[in-house]
Amino acid sequence: MIIVDCIICEGAMVRNAVLLLTCASLGACSIVVEKDSAAGANKPQVTEADYQRAEMYLPKNVKNMVRNLAVEPNWIGKGNHFWFSEKDKAGNQSYYKVIPESGTVAPLFDHQKVKASLSHDDKDNFSLAIQEVDLTANSLAISYQKQTYTCDLKVSSCQKTDKDTDEKPAYSSPDGKYSLSMKDWNIYLTDNASKETVQLTFDGTEGYPYAVRNESPKRSYAKGPGSTEPRLSVYWAPNSKTVLTHRMNREKVGKLHLIQASHEDGLRPRLYSYYYPLAGDKHTPEGDIISVDVASKKVTKVAAPKLLQTYYGGPIWGWWEDNNRFYFYEQARAKKRMSFHEYNPENHKVRLVVEDTSEQFIDPWAQDAWVLPESDEIIWTSQRDGNQQYYLYELSTGKLKNKITQCQCYVRVYRALDKEKRELYFEASGGIDGRDPYFRHLYKVNLDGTNQQLLTPEPLEHSTRISPDFNYFVDIASDAQTVPATKLRSTIDGKVITTLGTPDVTELMATGWQPPEPFEVLADDGKTKLYGLMYKPSNFDANKQYPVIDATYTGPHGFFTPKSFWTYFQQAQSLAELGFVVIKMDGRGTSKRDRDFHLVAYKNLAGGVDDHVDAIKSLASKHSYLDVNRVGIFGFSAGGYDTAQAMFRHADFFKVGVAASGNHDFRTDKTGWNETWLGYPVAKHWDEQTNLNPESVAKLKGKLLLAHGELDDNVNPAATIQLVDKLIQANKDFDLMIYPNLDHFLNDSDYFIRKRWDYFVEHLLGAEPVKEYQFQLNK
Repeated sequence: MIIVDCIICEGAMVRNAVLLLTCASLGACSIVVEKDSAAGANKPQVTEADYQRAEMYLPKNVKNMVRNLAVEPNWIGKGNHFWFSEKDKAGNQSYYKVIPESGTVAPLFDHQKVKASLSHDDKDNFSLAIQEVDLTANSLAISYQKQTYTCDLKVSSCQKTDKDTDEKPAYSSPDGKYSLSMKDWNIYLTDNASKETVQLTFDGTEGYPYAVRNESPKRSYAKGPGSTEPRLSVYWAPNSKTVLTHRMNREKVGKLHLIQASHEDGLRPRLYSYYYPLAGDKHTPEGDIISVDVASKKVTKVAAPKLLQTYYGGPIWGWWEDNNRFYFYEQARAKKRMSFHEYNPENHKVRLVVEDTSEQFIDPWAQDAWVLPESDEIIWTSQRDGNQQYYLYELSTGKLKNKITQCQCYVRVYRALDKEKRELYFEASGGIDGRDPYFRHLYKVNLDGTNQQLLTPEPLEHSTRISPDFNYFVDIASDAQTVPATKLRSTIDGKVITTLGTPDVTELMATGWQPPEPFEVLADDGKTKLYGLMYKPSNFDANKQYPVIDATYTGPHGFFTPKSFWTYFQQAQSLAELGFVVIKMDGRGTSKRDRDFHLVAYKNLAGGVDDHVDAIKSLASKHSYLDVNRVGIFGFSAGGYDTAQAMFRHADFFKVGVAASGNHDFRTDKTGWNETWLGYPVAKHWDEQTNLNPESVAKLKGKLLLAHGELDDNVNPAATIQLVDKLIQANKDFDLMIYPNLDHFLNDSDYFIRKRWDYFVEHLLGAEPVKEYQFQLNK
């Protein structure tokens, strides 16, 4: 509003609260200019310094400001002694040995003497590749500048050793005598000593080959289609008498295609075609197990169930045990059944050991098994009681012996098994009242299910390593706001023996960096607790209001809010520095909670962001600095789908979205992942949840940027282009970026990161982006 108390001369113009006078002279007057919300003094300002700060907090730059956050033990032999290394600011490595019985930590060797022995130039960083440590013999085997050495630890003197030039061919037997290879889709067996090669099969074709995996085209991007040899799936028995591979039928399996429009080998675009079963396809690759007896060269097609291959790789998911039996998984389509089998090469018999079934799905990202031939047992994971737990079966009969774990928790990591004491060490989350249910803790329990004991009671995220003699463990503990501490502890009761290493975050803290703030809200059912993090700018002012950005990913195969100090590897803090509060959270339907929590996603992937909307509203009701009228969202892959779906489904709530590499129609994506969560065959609910649904697209109101790499081998660019087509048909405004020579992960591109910053700065913050900001760090 402009108030002018004078006679305005001819030619005076008022635009956006700016008074422009073009007359030759002014009479006496007083002018009062009041703020206009459309422009002027109150328009947010984003400076190059803000962009520089955002760049500084990119993960690739933050990692250079922290050192030695965790000690990774390198166990020596089968006891409990170990060594570890630390790096100084200049990049030089120091090496230490730990004697747990006494709790002593000392240099592994005299660093100055070893440097002198190796003629190390102090102008270069000092770093060794340690291959073997033998404290009994006081010897150390290392690699240094592409040369191998043996060092005497008593005198810290090193001598060059001859390199082993007798390298085995690829896919060689454990005894080194034979190797398996493939040519023209058939398999060959070679005597490595005599070089005599025998062709074993003769009927292989491209559509029905032996041994080869379904390959991603990305291995050929540098030199073009056909420039790399197919990799093989080969499983040698421990006794070297039998080798297993597969024959995979893909004759009716569809292909996808990628076009590399820009490359250094001419102007004609390259075409990459590759096998890729889409969700809902009638035909997916199916594999048979092929067994080769080395002595007789006899090839046997094993009478086992057909093994589905629903993505890249080979169809066999299994391994040999020391009893010279092969164990493998077999899964039904859409993962409604998971079976575990044993193959005996002596009679070619296949036996079902154990299986789980579900009306919804068996989570393949959580399913696991450990075979114990010496005690005729198998440990099997299952969610049959509503939580992920361990069960003990008799191996020879498949009979359930007992449930091993006894808690309302989710078992996460199998760490070690003391077979003599029959004690299982594992990490699990949940089941402790008043604590973040995602925090992992170390437990031990007897295999008969008795005497379960919590060894790391502190309310932190614990990552542990058990000593080979099972007497000690190394515990790396932190949370999003707590710098990691690595401690040596006893497996008897978890008692801390000593602290290891010296984590250094001083450089990061000196920048003014602040850790994200954990939050807890209730879902709309009024009882389910949801957890997340708020990332605020380092110059945060609680008296101001900030637009909110949801960094989304709701894929049901995991959870995605960091629980450790390594949260700085997120893009969230960097984006927050430009004047936003960024939210990272896990709603219902994500994994690593109880079964009911997980099942919310079943046939309901479109609802993944609903909890995010409620959470942001709840947080805004508690924190006045959150502007619930300016909310944006971004994500990639399934998060790209989430972003576009959110912009349609909650069109009045989300004002700006950046969707990268999105699987916008689940039928244009891989068979395994999508059918697990949506079921098979394709039904009406698939159509309702696609981002290509015309009714959904018509709801778009906000600003939407779509991005995809032209060489995305995970989610084909067609997924985004087909959404573009629907947006055009609906006459909707949007923005599109296709990135030459980039694949699925666009966060590797400085240009994409900058465009995402610019998009939110301009359309959500309402400021002018720094024009063509040039990244300077980490070049």
